Amino acid sequence: MPDNIQQDNYLKFITNLVTTIRQISIYPPKHPIIVNSIKAVFLSLEVLLKDRSVLSLNLSPDNKILFNGEAFGDKSSWTIQEMITYFKKLDIEGIVFDSGVTKKEIDEFIRSVLCDSEAAKSGNLNSLLLNKGIQHIKTKQFSYLKVEKGKEAFVVEGEKAKILEGLKFKVKDYCSDKIESPEDIQSIEKEIFNLISVEFKEKNKLSPALKNVFKKFILHGKDKDDILSRLKNALLDYGCPAQKVDNVINKINKEITLGKEVKKKAVTLADIEILKNENRELKLKLNRIQQEVEAKGAEVGKLQRQNKRIFDEKARIDNIIHNLSEGMVVVDPEGKIILVNSTAESLLGITKNDMGKPIREVIKDEHLLTLAKHIALEKEGSVQKDIELVSPNEATKRVLRTSQAVVEDYNGNTVGMVTILNDITKQKEIEKLKSEFLATVSHELRTPLVAIEKSISLILNKEAGDVSETQTQFLSIAERNLKRLGLLINDLLDLSKLEARKMELKPETVILEKIISDSIESLNNWAKTKSIRIEKVIPADIPEVNLDPNKIIQVLNNLIGNAIKFTPQGGSITVGLVLSKEDGVIKVSVADTGMGIAKEDLPKVFDKFYQTQERAPTDISGTGIGLAIVREIVELHGGKVWAESEKGQGARFIFTLPLRK
Repeated sequence: MPDNIQQDNYLKFITNLVTTIRQISIYPPKHPIIVNSIKAVFLSLEVLLKDRSVLSLNLSPDNKILFNGEAFGDKSSWTIQEMITYFKKLDIEGIVFDSGVTKKEIDEFIRSVLCDSEAAKSGNLNSLLLNKGIQHIKTKQFSYLKVEKGKEAFVVEGEKAKILEGLKFKVKDYCSDKIESPEDIQSIEKEIFNLISVEFKEKNKLSPALKNVFKKFILHGKDKDDILSRLKNALLDYGCPAQKVDNVINKINKEITLGKEVKKKAVTLADIEILKNENRELKLKLNRIQQEVEAKGAEVGKLQRQNKRIFDEKARIDNIIHNLSEGMVVVDPEGKIILVNSTAESLLGITKNDMGKPIREVIKDEHLLTLAKHIALEKEGSVQKDIELVSPNEATKRVLRTSQAVVEDYNGNTVGMVTILNDITKQKEIEKLKSEFLATVSHELRTPLVAIEKSISLILNKEAGDVSETQTQFLSIAERNLKRLGLLINDLLDLSKLEARKMELKPETVILEKIISDSIESLNNWAKTKSIRIEKVIPADIPEVNLDPNKIIQVLNNLIGNAIKFTPQGGSITVGLVLSKEDGVIKVSVADTGMGIAKEDLPKVFDKFYQTQERAPTDISGTGIGLAIVREIVELHGGKVWAESEKGQGARFIFTLPLRK
């Protein structure tokens, strides 16, 4: 028995060899996987030949793999089992590798012999190897037939053919009375019985060639019944089922009897003519079949080329998916995992053993279970959600952003769902630090600004002494800019509170028309400076609603103020209300006749610090966070806000407020 290191080397060589044979049947010849696999076989063989000139790999009669005559491995191992299968499939019992064998010889040997059993069986195998330039690899084909009572016979199809061919000549000599010795006749009978036993035990039937040899032998014998009786005993001794043995003996007996009767009948000219006609028809039929086969062969070739293109494309897509920096999980309509890449495996703790399992069994976190829910999503788009994961000891947190979309077939039927995972933990931490910084700075700036503003106010009111007209002018400019800076700081603090969910609403039952009127009244003077009309379109059936009036006035001031800012001289602004009972909301809209917003800018207008590039030349710039505050306040009330616009055709901002009973 080889030592452990040598055992490992043997196993590595066998595994590389079997894996390469498998892969050649899947990948094209020049594929990197094939090139690397053949290289691995060569390197593992090089290790085994390092201290010896010859390495023999054999299959023993009792189905064991031998290296240089020593038994190796466990027969239950898949690699050993597969190697035994290749030996039997190729009719060989041994392969010998000489030192000096090249990688090219290994490549040619695997492709020409191990992966092409038909080519291997076409003639003398060693001659085939030499013709292909393989000088350092030789094979040994099976050369024996072993049959023992109560045991399986170790016979391959090629060897059976050789034994049967030899029996044909012996039976021919026996029928010509060239063999008369009882011992020789008994030997022929034993060989026939052995071959029949092996074939019948293996296939439960006899080939026509073997049956014909036996019929000739039995017909030349003196006692047909004795020979059939001895054959029956031989089959039973070999372990064949009694009922099947009786059936085959009776069938042979009938065929022999029928054959004798047929020989007694004369063949007429009419019979010969019928046979000729049948022969002609068969030839025509064979020609048609051959033409059909050739046509189908061309079609098969076309399909094979298409299959190769599809396979190459699949391999390319698989490689892209595997190397995505984002995690990807695909589940079927029942929520079973059908695809997961390496990034998702790392993020979710999924392994390859979990493929095909329901995702609810694999992922225990209740937040991540949303990956398996709601397979029948709206087909117009995807769903995005941020999920915060806390470790068991709550020392670390991870935030995943999931984007989910339905996968459909050509008929529009839902066949699964794909989920893309992004680890945005760092991004969330940065956003949190930024918000905290803005809140802190804004809060710290408020106190000195108030002091400066009060001081300037005292000077302008001449409570600290007289000031000149020029000084008054400059102090007024400073006061206006301080107010603008104060508004910016207030907006930043409001936004910080809203994002941190620390702003509390003070709801009360109000008439929405009054809030709109108050907001319009506060901004009407500014609108008049630009000759802009502000109109209300409010139906009479609008019910009272429960909301924080101060916060909704802030929303309206921002929206109407933006409309004034972006509407040119002589334009108009319309504030409207619509009651939508079926949705349970009131829709509030602010529409203007200004310059409008480009479609590509619409998704960004509610982002912090985003401002469109175009504005009326007489207007001052804003802070860029007014619409972000609008969105936060509306969502805090349980509503939604969006914008509708086309460039040059004005803009319309709409937000909803839920009806409260």
